[in-house]
Amino acid sequence: MTRTRCAILGPLFVASIFAVVTPVAAQPKQGDKPLATRELDIEGIVADVIESNRKDGVLTVRVRFRNNGEKPAKLPLVDAQGYVNTYVVSGNTKYALLRDNTGKQVATPRDGGGWLQPTIKPKATWSWWGKFPAPPADRKTYALYLKVGPPIDDIPIVDKP
Repeated sequence: MTRTRCAILGPLFVASIFAVVTPVAAQPKQGDKPLATRELDIEGIVADVIESNRKDGVLTVRVRFRNNGEKPAKLPLVDAQGYVNTYVVSGNTKYALLRDNTGKQVATPRDGGGWLQPTIKPKATWSWWGKFPAPPADRKTYALYLKVGPPIDDIPIVDKP
């Protein structure tokens, strides 16, 4: 290889190695603008609602939790009681998580003891999802209630064909 090629390709090779090694999970994708955002009661943690789709009578909600703090943060989403503090409200109606044919709530799985308490490293993210009965078609927004902070209000519903 000529000296010129080494001078050009060497730094590109090194840069490509770092691009592969850089953790992707810690960085939100470009253009991945949240539908709603709320600071939570856990220091440094922010909830971004990144999916809110209504299709075939089901509302699918996905939330990305970001740790903007300097220390790892434990996020106590669910305790042994289950998802009793996780629901949506649209109009005057409260919607609990759907259950599958075995009675389990259709959401991010909990551990064997029924708990869901991820620890999010500083500047990292962690995602949660859940499926709820969809509000009627004339309802265009809802509030999401989680155990870890105030409700996330005015989340738009995106209708999917």
